[in-house]
Formats: sequence, structure tokens, C-alpha cells
Amino acid sequence: MPNSRSQKTKAANSTANERPLTERGPPGVLSSSQAIFPVVGIGASAGGLDACRKLLQALPASTGMSFILVQHLDPTHESMLAGLLASHTHLTVQQAAEGMLLEREHLYVIPPGTYLTVSAGALHLSPPQAHHGARLPFDFLLHSLAEDCRARAICIILSGTGTDGSLGLKSVKKNLGLVIAQSPEEAGFDGMPRSAILTGAVDLVLPVAAIPDAMFKQTQRKALTPEIQGVLPEAKNHEYLPDIIELLRTSTSHDFTFYKEGTIQRRIERRMALSAI
Repeated sequence: MPNSRSQKTKAANSTANERPLTERGPPGVLSSSQAIFPVVGIGASAGGLDACRKLLQALPASTGMSFILVQHLDPTHESMLAGLLASHTHLTVQQAAEGMLLEREHLYVIPPGTYLTVSAGALHLSPPQAHHGARLPFDFLLHSLAEDCRARAICIILSGTGTDGSLGLKSVKKNLGLVIAQSPEEAGFDGMPRSAILTGAVDLVLPVAAIPDAMFKQTQRKALTPEIQGVLPEAKNHEYLPDIIELLRTSTSHDFTFYKEGTIQRRIERRMALSAI
């Protein structure tokens, strides 16, 4: 089985590179055969390989989505990640290459020592901006994914150390995309999920096995919600916040009168995310 998957991965790479330009269309331009579909950015670091395997195994037979994995890799060694994941999923697994067009039912894996972005439905590679110190390749991808896909962008943060993804996910959220973090208690390394949750911009916090089902339900719900010029309708909930604060002050021992409204809003959103509501 692993051998056949490996052959499938190599064949997919070959097919993508050899596809004629008349089929692929000009650089940066989507072909007429390409429909609009959700694009899922997955970020992971230490312990992320096992979490990613579980996520892929939990996916249904048909997703209608495209997936991009940013796993922190040793920049000095060739990656075997695509081959390791191919046997755990029905998706076509490819190492990302410059100019590849995103396709449904495909998983694109970041190459070692590069940054990866999305523009006009295609993947683009570039050298890391920081040659020394912390590199944040998932943040780099998410900013471009949010700008290119807007409400079709989905961010999933899995096991890992550090804070990569915590800046980029805010761009996804701002553009009406969906942000999901693995439950820190389940993660092999909880640094990345916890850092994401602390931003207050995470929509759902779930065990890996529950992420696909929740992701599809949220995507279907969004499809039924009209989006006007890609801008989130003005929230009305804040109009009731002073009344709620006053009720809590007079009825309980909790007084939030002097809290900043933005702080309270972020804490409410964080509690909602932790409760998956």
C-alpha cells in the first residue's frame, strides 16, 4: 500500500509539472474549469505529524476542498513528509512547487527552507525573510491565504511549539474565514494551539478527530449566509453589553464597569471558542 501511494505522489507531481499551459492557463489566472472552493491552511510543528495523520484519516471520502500543510522542517534536509502522509489519505499529496494551481482533493506540503504563499489560486515559493532567529512560515501563508481566498480560507492549527500562526490567523478571521485550533490538552505540544486561542480570534477548539465534521458544518452554514462585498455585517451584540454589565454588577459580585469593551469582547469570543459554540 505505501508503495502504491508513493507512486501516486510521484505521478501527481509529474502530471502537475507536465500539464500543458493551454490547460493550466496563464500564470496567476484561474482556468475556466476551476470552480471556487475552500482552501485549508494547516500549521504544525513538534508533534504535528501525528496530529496531521489523524486529521487526514478523519476526512470524508470527498471534501471539495484544497489543503496546504506548513510543517516546520529542517531547512538543510530533503523532506519525506509528502510520502509519509500519502498512505493516510485519499487526497493527492504533493510537495508544493512554484506556480502550482490549487485543486480540490489535493494536499500541498511546504518544501524545506522556503516560505509559501497563495496568489490568484496558485502557490508561490520564496526564500525565508529571516535568515536567523524565529521563522514564521505559517503566518506568512495565512496572510496571503486570507487575502486571496477571503471567506473561503480555513485555518487549522495543530500541535507545535512557539507562536507561528497566531498573527496570520487574525487576517483569516478579519476576512471572514474560519479558524480552528486543536485542543491543547490533546496536542503533543500545546504551544501553537494555546497561543492561537489567546488571540481571541479562534472560532473552534476541538480534538483533531472532530475537526473535519465541524469544519464542514461551519462551511455549509457560511454558504447560507449572504456576504456583502466581503465585509462582515456590523455586529449589534455590543449594544447590549452595557446593560449586561450593569445587571451583573447589581445582581452578582462581578463588576466589569471599568473593563475595556474590546477586552470583554475578546474574552467572550475565547470562551465561545473553547466551548465550540
